[in-house]
Parts: sequence; C-alpha cells; structure tokens
Amino acid sequence: MRKLITFYVIFIFLFTISFSGYSYGQINPLDTVKAGKFDNGKMWTFEHPPINYFKEAYNFAPDKSWFDHVRSSALRFANYCSASFVSEDGLIMTNHHCGRDAVSSVQLEGEDLHANGFYAETIDKERKVKDLYVDQLVQIIDVTKEVLESFESEKDDELKIELRKKKIDELEKTYSEKLGLICKVIPLYNGAEYSLYAYKRYTDVRLVFAPEDQIGFFGGDPDNFTYPRYNLDMTFFRAYDEDGKPIKCENYFKWNVEGAQPGEPIFVVGNPGRTDRLKTVAQLEYDRDITYPLGLQRLNKIIDSLKLRIELQPELRKELNNQIFYMENGRKVYSGILKGLNDPILMAKRKDFEKKFKDAVNNNQELKSKYSKIWDEISELLVEKKNVYIELMNTDTTTSDGLEMANKLRNRLKSINAKENVKMQNLGKALFEVYGTTIPPDATFTLRISDGVIKGYEYNGTIAPPKTTFHGIYDRYFSFNKEYPWSLPERWKNPPPEFDLSVPINFVSTNDIIGGNSGSPVINVKAEIIGLAFDGNIESLPGRFIYTTEANRTISVDSKGILEAIKNLYKAERLYNELISGKLK
Repeated sequence: MRKLITFYVIFIFLFTISFSGYSYGQINPLDTVKAGKFDNGKMWTFEHPPINYFKEAYNFAPDKSWFDHVRSSALRFANYCSASFVSEDGLIMTNHHCGRDAVSSVQLEGEDLHANGFYAETIDKERKVKDLYVDQLVQIIDVTKEVLESFESEKDDELKIELRKKKIDELEKTYSEKLGLICKVIPLYNGAEYSLYAYKRYTDVRLVFAPEDQIGFFGGDPDNFTYPRYNLDMTFFRAYDEDGKPIKCENYFKWNVEGAQPGEPIFVVGNPGRTDRLKTVAQLEYDRDITYPLGLQRLNKIIDSLKLRIELQPELRKELNNQIFYMENGRKVYSGILKGLNDPILMAKRKDFEKKFKDAVNNNQELKSKYSKIWDEISELLVEKKNVYIELMNTDTTTSDGLEMANKLRNRLKSINAKENVKMQNLGKALFEVYGTTIPPDATFTLRISDGVIKGYEYNGTIAPPKTTFHGIYDRYFSFNKEYPWSLPERWKNPPPEFDLSVPINFVSTNDIIGGNSGSPVINVKAEIIGLAFDGNIESLPGRFIYTTEANRTISVDSKGILEAIKNLYKAERLYNELISGKLK
C-alpha cells in the first residue's frame, strides 16, 4: 500500500510539472500537438472526387459512371435535409425528423399521425405534401473564371462583393433559362472556385410511410447526439410527375438486405450544411469568445419563451413542440461546438495546421508576395470587429441618438465583414494553390461524398459497439420505467413473434457529416443502401471546425433493421416489396 501511495505522489508531481509547469523550463505539451491528415474533413466534392485516395485506402477506384450514378440517385430534401431515390418509381428515403413537418401538414381532422404513424397501403392513399420539394443535382458547370473576373475588376472591398453578387445572379438567371433547371452558383474554398449546380426539382412529393414519433426519435433530447442509440429515424415519400403519376428514375440506390460489416468501406452521400474548417485561428477564437456564447444566449431565451407559452396556452403544445425540438437540437450543437473551441488540444491542432500552411506560403516567393499578409490582416479586422460589436451591444437603441449611433455601428460592421470576406477568398485561393483538392472545401449544403468504415469507439470508460439491436430499445424502455422519452408506441409494446429483436437497428461509422446530412443514404462500393444517416455522436459536434477520427462518429439506421421493422412489425408489405425489388408491384 505504501508503494502504491508513493507511486501516485510521484505521478501527480510529474504530471503537474509536465502540464502546468512550463515556467520551470519545461516544454509546453500543447506545442507537441500536430495537425491530423484529415483535420479539414472528408466531405469530398463530385467535381474533384478523391479516386486515388479511395484506391489507396480501400483498394476501390470507382469510375465516372459510378460517381454519376451516385450523384443522380442522391437528393436534397427541401432546404434543410438530404434524401435519395430508392426505387425506379420515385420512392424517396429520408429521416423521420426531416419529414416531421410534412407529417403534420397531411394530418386529417381526428388523426394523430405523430402518435400512430402513417402508411399508405395503396398508392392512391399516398398524401401530397403542400410546398414540399426535392432537388436532384443533374449538372455541374465551372464558372470560376466569370465570377473572379467580375470580382477582381474593382479595388474597393464592398464594391467587389456587390459585383460578385451581381455576376452570380446573372449566371444563375442565364443558366436557369437556358437549361430549364434550378441553378445556383456555389463558392468553394471560400471563393477560390465557383461551381454552378443545376437541379431538377420535383414539387409533387407525397408521404408513403412514417413511423410514430416515439420510435423515430426514441430517447428524445436526452439521447440526441449520443450513442449507443436505438432510433428508427426514417420516413418514405414518393415523387410524382406533372401528370400525377410516379416518376420513373434512371438512377436510384438498390437495397442491400444484409447491411455492411465493420471495416467495410462505406460512403455517406448528402448535403452537409456548413463547416468553418478553413477559418484562421483568429477567426475561430472570435467564434469562441463572441459568436457562440451570444448564440447560446439567444437560443436559451427562445426556448424558455416557447415553454412558457405552452404553459399559458396548452392547446398550442403540438404546434410549438416542433419548434422546441429544433431549438433544443440547435442548443446542443452550439454547446458542443463551443466546448470544442475551448478544447486546447483541438485548437492546438488548428494552430499547427495554420503554421504549416503559412510556412508553405512563405517558402514560395510567388505565394509569399500574394498571400503572406492575409493572416495578420484578418486578425486586425477581427480586433476592430470585436470592439464595434461590443459597442453595439452596449448601445441604448430606445433613444433617437442611440438608434442613430447603432445604425452607424452596423454600417461599420458591414464594411468590416466585406473586407473579411475578401481576405477569406484570397485565403481560399492560397489554400487551393498549396494543397489543391487533397483538402475538401468547407460544406455549403451541396452534394458531397464522405468515406468511412463501421467502427465502435471508446467512451465513458467502456466501448461503444459498432451496431445496436432492437433488444436495446426494450432495455431502455424497461430501465427507464416505461417513461417518456423512452416510452413506446402501442404496436411496439407487444411485438409479434416473427419480429426479430436480434437484428441491428443502428450503427456508427467514421464518415464525416454535419447538419444538412440528415437523411443521407449510406452506401457500399456497389452503390447499394446499407444505412440511413441521421445523427452524429456528441464527440462529433466540434466537426464545425475540425474533423477527428478518434471518436467522431456518424450514426445511421441499418438497412437490415429498416426491412425488419417494415416487414415484420408494421406489416407494410407493399413498401417492403418495393424496397427489395426496386420497383412498384
């Protein structure tokens, strides 16, 4: 025992010197932290697919036809989620939480589809969702030259931004009229490149199947962004043509009935919303000190006000619960990002990347003359921006004098933001010249493909399994005394004997996703559905500014579990047969 105590004393002494005593001449351990190969992520574009990397990592070298098929089978679900075609007759798969509002909108008087779910037993019972649309990316056109020529024709930063916007608007209008498609110009690498994405839009979208809320979001907010997980987070829709008939798809993902196994290469194909991985360290520190703390304050106030309104007007509970759901989800995201920004190890990795990037620029005379001052210029802008923002926050806008001062401050912020925007475009050009397409651009809610493998991870002193099974639902149900949010819908309380509880329901993988990826198909090398991405674990939330492979995980519904529930629990034979065969019977 005495030896054990001596050991701990020595250990604590050495630990203290190593981590807090660099004033005694010790090396700061954070100085030894190095950037990882994939810190900037794996959200690869279809303009520059990493074929060589795929071949090196997985011995898989897909050709152009594979990428074209995958791109055409994937969808953007409205302006907030991802989806995919999963039959030749326009069947669409996305998440339950992505279709939540759609389910509400088709609910008839006397129905409670959130409590009981929905299934159209025949095609004539599929319900049209007003104002819902899905977009299919059919063409990508490089418009970099046109946009940059317009942008660089002026010297004033605010005029540069205005001219760039004018050119983008012009290109979108011209190509939309020419192609008869929805066209959007997308900046990549902060504007080092510009791609025009041409979408075919389907506006007649009808609900086919949705599970009950309690199984589509089992565990509620406490289990959100956690794993192990037990969620049947899926909903199916169908796209119809102008004549009111199911569309015919040349490209759709076929179904793999067994799912993928740990270690097998898999790919998430979807529309990640936004990342800030190409920001400078100074910009990340500004987000840490200003952007996210204030964002959290605003979210907390909104959530509190919505809950108070429900207390005062209980009849609005159903209507306001959807809003609370999204706000609480956002609060967890903001909290996770802020925690990551305060993590010294993660920030040390960003600093190491920035140092190497700067060195690469400064060691090349041509690059040095164009880009070496960018980091200092951005830092100086952020000092001014912070001061103006704080002054604006402390301005009393209830008086005419204060309101006038506030408007002046807002104009100053607009000017600062324009200058920062210009610097960021130059930074993107520098990054592209140094690293090319070996680093993917930040997410822009446009189509990306992310590679990974099914793999568990260490957490909370134990190990998270690669896959979970339906057994786990009932363990949670009974462990929490059958109480919300681990209560179960009626049909789940006494499942039929043919429903196999040993079948996997969820799995985790190393794929790189973020908000917007919800509803993304997860496919294997044969472009077959093996899962449906619906969440990330809590460790993945700093993914806004850095991707790590140690514990960052995507959580998906297993393709085998989806079939098991549809066939043996919901008895949705028509839907089951369509998924298996890839066409309507």
